[in-house]
Amino acid sequence: MKFKAILLIHRYLGFALSGMFVVWFLSGMMMMYVTYPTMKYEQRLQRLPVLKLEQCHIIPPQIKNAKRVRLGMLLDRPVYRIDQQVIYADNGDTLPGVDTALASLIATAFAHSKPASVEVLHEIDQWMAAHRSQGYLPDVYKFKMDDAAGNYVYVSMHTAEVVQMVNARQRLMAWLGPIPHWIYPTLLIRNRPLWSQVVIWVSLMGTIMCLAGIIMGFVRYKRKRGMQFSPYKKVWFKYHHYTGFIFGLFVFTWVLSGLFSMSPLPLGKNTKPKTTIQDNFVVLPRKFSDVKEIQLIEVEGKPYYLGWKDGQHTQLLDAGKTDSRPFERFDSSIFHIKGKKEILTTYDDYYYSRKYEKRLPVLRVKDGEIWSYIDLSNGQLVLQQDNGARVERWLYHGLHSLDFSFLVYKRPLWDVVVWILMLGGTMVSVTGAVLTWKWLKRKAGVR
Repeated sequence: MKFKAILLIHRYLGFALSGMFVVWFLSGMMMMYVTYPTMKYEQRLQRLPVLKLEQCHIIPPQIKNAKRVRLGMLLDRPVYRIDQQVIYADNGDTLPGVDTALASLIATAFAHSKPASVEVLHEIDQWMAAHRSQGYLPDVYKFKMDDAAGNYVYVSMHTAEVVQMVNARQRLMAWLGPIPHWIYPTLLIRNRPLWSQVVIWVSLMGTIMCLAGIIMGFVRYKRKRGMQFSPYKKVWFKYHHYTGFIFGLFVFTWVLSGLFSMSPLPLGKNTKPKTTIQDNFVVLPRKFSDVKEIQLIEVEGKPYYLGWKDGQHTQLLDAGKTDSRPFERFDSSIFHIKGKKEILTTYDDYYYSRKYEKRLPVLRVKDGEIWSYIDLSNGQLVLQQDNGARVERWLYHGLHSLDFSFLVYKRPLWDVVVWILMLGGTMVSVTGAVLTWKWLKRKAGVR
C-alpha cells in the first residue's frame, strides 16, 4: 500500500503522456539527421553574387553604435545594411523602401526561379522561428516560387535581402522531426513565453512519470525461472515492465535533459556579448577579391573589415590604415583579455560541433570560472561560459544527444548506440500507449 501513490502517479501521468512520448521518440530518430529548416549563413553566401567593390565610393555613414553593419549587393548595386537601414555604397542614397516588385526581383535572383504567388507577413509563420537569432524583423514578403523544389523565399521589407528559403522536402522533414519534437506549431512559436511554459510543464510531468515508473519497476521485480522477473501475466503489462526495466533509465534522463534544455533553473550564463560599431572606419574595403559579403567589426577597439568568400574562408582588413593589406587571422597576442590563454586547433568539450561546422583555431581564455572562446579568423568572442553553464551543457546536450567526445566523433558508432536507445525508448512508450488505449476502452465499455 505504501507504493500505491507512486503507482497511481505513474499510471495516470502515463495515460496523459504516453502518446506524446511515442511522438517524441519517433521524431527524435528523425532529428538524428534532420534539423529545423533555417537558412544558415554559409547557405545564404552560396547564392550571393560577388561584391562589386570597384563601385563602392563611400565609407559607411551614420554607423556609430550600430549593432550590425554589412556590405553586400542589392541586385547589381553594392549597399551597406546598417541594422535595418539600407544605404547605397556607390552614392550614399538611402533605400526608401522595399515594394513587392523589388522583393520579387530579389527572390528571383536568389532562387533562380520566378515567384508564383506572394504573401505579405507582419508576424512570423511556421518557418520564421529563428528570426531573432538571425537578426531580422518579421515584416517580410513570402514568395511561393515556381520551381520543382517547391521553395518558399522570404524577403525582408527592411534590409532588402533573402532571410529564409525552405523547400517542400525540408518542410515535410520538419513536420516529421523538429516540429512535433519541440512542440513547435505556429500558434505557440508566436508566443514564446507560452511555448516555454508548455514545454517545461510537459517535460516536468514526464520526468516525474518516468521516475515513478523506475521505482515501481524495481518494486514489482520478482525473480522467477530463467530471465522472467515480471509478476504480470497480461502480455502488454509484461512487455511494458520488461522494456521499462531495461530502458527506463534512459527514458528518464532523456526527458530530464529535455527539461534542462529550457533552462528552468538559473544554473549559469552561456553568452555571446552584444557589441556595437563605432564610426572610425577611414578606408574603403576595395582590397578584397571574390568576397560576397563584408562585415564591419571591431577588435580590441580597432576597426576591421571581415570579408566572407564562403562559410569557411574569410579575409580581414585593417579599416583604420590606408596601407593595410588583407590577412587571414589575428595573432593571439593582440587580445588583452585576462586569464590563461591557449590556442585550440581541435574542439574541446564546450566549443565543439558534431558536424564540424564551428571554425578553428580559437583562442580559449580561462579566467577563474569564466571561459571565453575567441575565433581567431574574425576576432569575435563566440562563446563565454561560467561553471553553471558548463554543468548545464552536460545536463542538456550530454544526456540528450550523447555528444560525449569519446562517442560523438566516432560515426557510425554514435548512430548505433543512439538507435538502440531510441528504439528501446520507443518500445517503452508504445507499450505504455497500448495500455492507455486499453484502459480508455474499458472505461468506455468498448469490447
